[in-house]
Amino acid sequence: MNEIMSNTIFSVVDIETTGSSQSNYTNRIIQFSCTFVQNNKIIGSFNSFINPEISIPTEITKLTGISNQTVVNAPTFAEVADKIYQLLDKTIFVAHNVNFDFPFLNFEFKRVNHKELTNKAIDTVTLSQLLLPTEPSYKLTDLSKSLNIVHDHPHSSSSDALATAKILIILLHQLDNLPKKTVKQILDINPSLPMDTLIMFTRAYHLKHKDDNPKIMNIKNLKVRKIKYHTDSDFVELKYPNNKRKKSKMFKGVTQFNNTENKLMNSIYGNYHSASNSNNLLIEENREFNYDFSYLFPLSYLLKKNQKIVIAGDEDFNSESALVNQVKNINKITSDRLRCLIVRPVTDYIDLDKFSDSLNVVSNSKNTEFLKCKILVWLTFTKTGDINELKLDKDNNQNYFLNVVSDEQNRGYYIKKLAHDYQSANVILVSHDYLLQNVQKLHQNDPYLVIKDSRRLSDNALDNYRIQFKLSENKIICNHITNLMYQTHNRNVFDIFTNAKKLAGMAKKIEILLAKNTDQFEIIKDDFLNAFYSKSKLNRTVDGYIVKPDVDRFKTFVLNKKSLFNSISRNQQTILDIVDDMKRSINHFNGHDKAILYAFFDKLEEYCSFIENNLVRLFKLNKLDKQLVFAFNVNEDKDVENGLLYGGLVRNENILPNELYRYFKGIIFLDSAIYSSKRSQYFYDKLELKRQNTRMIKFEDENDLNGQVNLILDEALQIPMPLEKVMKYNKGNSFILTRSKQRVKEIAKSLYESDVNEHNVILSQDFSGNDDKIVKKIIVDSQNIIVGNNNLLKSLRNKNKPINTLIIDSMAIDSFDDIYLQAQYDLINSEHGNPNDGLSIPLSILNIKDAIKDVIELSGSKGLIYLRDKEVIEGPYGSNLIDLIPSHIKPQLLDKRKIIEKLKKV
Repeated sequence: MNEIMSNTIFSVVDIETTGSSQSNYTNRIIQFSCTFVQNNKIIGSFNSFINPEISIPTEITKLTGISNQTVVNAPTFAEVADKIYQLLDKTIFVAHNVNFDFPFLNFEFKRVNHKELTNKAIDTVTLSQLLLPTEPSYKLTDLSKSLNIVHDHPHSSSSDALATAKILIILLHQLDNLPKKTVKQILDINPSLPMDTLIMFTRAYHLKHKDDNPKIMNIKNLKVRKIKYHTDSDFVELKYPNNKRKKSKMFKGVTQFNNTENKLMNSIYGNYHSASNSNNLLIEENREFNYDFSYLFPLSYLLKKNQKIVIAGDEDFNSESALVNQVKNINKITSDRLRCLIVRPVTDYIDLDKFSDSLNVVSNSKNTEFLKCKILVWLTFTKTGDINELKLDKDNNQNYFLNVVSDEQNRGYYIKKLAHDYQSANVILVSHDYLLQNVQKLHQNDPYLVIKDSRRLSDNALDNYRIQFKLSENKIICNHITNLMYQTHNRNVFDIFTNAKKLAGMAKKIEILLAKNTDQFEIIKDDFLNAFYSKSKLNRTVDGYIVKPDVDRFKTFVLNKKSLFNSISRNQQTILDIVDDMKRSINHFNGHDKAILYAFFDKLEEYCSFIENNLVRLFKLNKLDKQLVFAFNVNEDKDVENGLLYGGLVRNENILPNELYRYFKGIIFLDSAIYSSKRSQYFYDKLELKRQNTRMIKFEDENDLNGQVNLILDEALQIPMPLEKVMKYNKGNSFILTRSKQRVKEIAKSLYESDVNEHNVILSQDFSGNDDKIVKKIIVDSQNIIVGNNNLLKSLRNKNKPINTLIIDSMAIDSFDDIYLQAQYDLINSEHGNPNDGLSIPLSILNIKDAIKDVIELSGSKGLIYLRDKEVIEGPYGSNLIDLIPSHIKPQLLDKRKIIEKLKKV
């Protein structure tokens, strides 16, 4: 232990190599850098280029800037091996991904017949994941940026080593500040960490003498950050500054604003202040203007005591959201008039009782044990207990433990704080889903309601009227529950209830009800397959096959199974009632047993939710006199057990007016792609709004982008240039926008098989992972080609990833991709006849408009947009698209030669 005490020297190493593989010595080190840290200070460094004696691949030169010319006169590894060894000897080896750098270095030592390193080695990626648990990314560049560390030259080992050393110093401070009890609990868990990383916690434990942090308290054998309860302050009504001069004086030093934003503020204030019956406001956002500030400021002056502003967005808000910063700006102007609170479902908050008990149970999952350690650290500073702060996906099976320790009982330490804060807060931030599920609570005291991303509101509302499940899902969940009842590798439910006959009887009754439900589900499943599934009726999709049951026949089929559906529903409710009874007796058991029971109850509740949201909902849907659509997908192997049944309401039909709008007056709707003209009926229809009580507000862009943003159309739309040829001229980041999964797959395949692949990083939906993974895979300072839909582009926008070129490839609807959208279009055509009557604007056209606006922003108003889809321009909505584009961006119809010239200049 003495070797890692306070005077330890840490050698923070980074290497650049000809490739990542270490097998057969095919790759070499081309740069070695090391920064030395002692007593939390940088004490020296060493850097050397190394001649690998082999050619450096082009992609490595592109990534690192190190060419064959750079290293031609540099020493070989054999020539510097002894010096490197002497520098590192008797230090603690540190690297950002130590499982790469340490073995690679030893491979090189072995290759030149030099003694290998035997140092203790630790990993800063893993330490960062544990000690900085709320960071969104642990890539060196992202972490450096988040921690305000200057990292000028990513993929230069000298810059990387220095940045890693500075991160190490921050991590050492974090370790020093951890309560000794928390460190001991992490050591007791003994998580599996790379190489010798765990010794850092052993070191911290021995260096720390006592815990004396007044901000930390003990709860349920855990060290937890104390929470302060704010007291209510007097609420004083203010006089609104109605002219620009007054606002300029107030806003000085806080924010700038222009005439458009001033008009918007006054329009919003006037709508609510002077009108006895306020109108709904439909506002098209333009990212050139500060809309969040523009609606928040006037609403803050309209607030009465105990009144709230409820703001709902398509995605969850967090403390880093831009909207939270706008609240802070308004508070600087209005003397802390606003108190902002992000509200989520109670299951998003941790239950300290359940988590404390879980520490007594050793999990077979390394990920779960690691996550426990991460949570232990997080509890020492979180003020909310909101599990979303950890930025992990609760629906991911690897993070299932988060569901086990969530506070579904609405009674924990953090829930009490949330309830208190809700009473005193006057700006409430929620998701669309939370708004739709909690209208009764949120509409009290006549609040103002603002709906951001309003185009998505109707789709989110429709989620409650649609089903989606695999035919094997019922059996899979039931098997998990049965395993918890009878598992042999750990104590099981019946072991725990050995001396509790009443509880054992309840568990047995649950087992019987599950078996009964499974039998009844299998009857429904088999009858469905016999009635509707036939290999001869299958249609090909990108990933398998699809069959669409006739809706009337399917409706009749479901309703004829009434007795089975009702029985399953009754059994599900009985299981929930039994679980509630069992929970009242849980405190009689020790922590280890309670943790097992919590997992058991959680799985049962997951099962009941599955039944309620799918089978029960399916029966209710088919009783409605509404337009429905259903589909059944199978994979390439035509495995019906894993087939996906999905469907439900085609569109909203009085859902939003009945379940949301009637509780609020004068709602503000914001979106970036509202079609503000005489042909805007599509948006009114989608949001179920009436023109007589809705006022549309739209302002033109103030900046003239003509000459900066190039919008080009191909003269030869019938035969546009192949994308492989277009992308030969990619110099930065290009986004290829398309709707169809099949088309995404085709484009990615053609790019991978072309020479474009040699000079660009190609990323596509489905092939490269989900949207978040694609965003993380984008290589800074490289040429990236991204293929996908608007959702992926939105993810890029949210992360401010630069996009230089937008290629609009194809927005044609593939009915197999989106059965709901296809059904909506069919309804539009049947109800309105010729779509050229302007009563509707297809979502794809609005998506193109939104994409163009995104790329204008992400390119710094210097982007190139290339439309190559004939249907987009010449189809029935082509003129609509031209109308949607900002009037000062002039479309250019060019031949292929001139298009290539434009691409070369991006």
